[in-house]
Amino acid sequence: LEVLSLTGIAEKSLTHLKNSPDRAETVLLWIEKLIIDANNRNLFEVPAPILSRAFQELSRGMVGVNDVRKIRMVPFPFPYSQYLSLMLICHWVLTPVMASQLV
Repeated sequence: LEVLSLTGIAEKSLTHLKNSPDRAETVLLWIEKLIIDANNRNLFEVPAPILSRAFQELSRGMVGVNDVRKIRMVPFPFPYSQYLSLMLICHWVLTPVMASQLV
């Protein structure tokens, strides 16, 4: 597999990416622009439905990124985590007792 290096990206673009508030969105827009430019220059012969599917998959990827961001931003409730810890300890203590009684 070919490995991309940062030397192939212009310094101005790297600075813009570094200062961008949403790097994933910036890279997505760059990829979409490259696809559109390649299609306009006829670098590849792709039917319109397949090309639109490529954009759809890129969009679904960004939806996934945004879903992960939402999950990351919502804190896990402290009482719920304490309850789960208590239930795990009870399971850890009671399982050997119940298993020895039933076997």
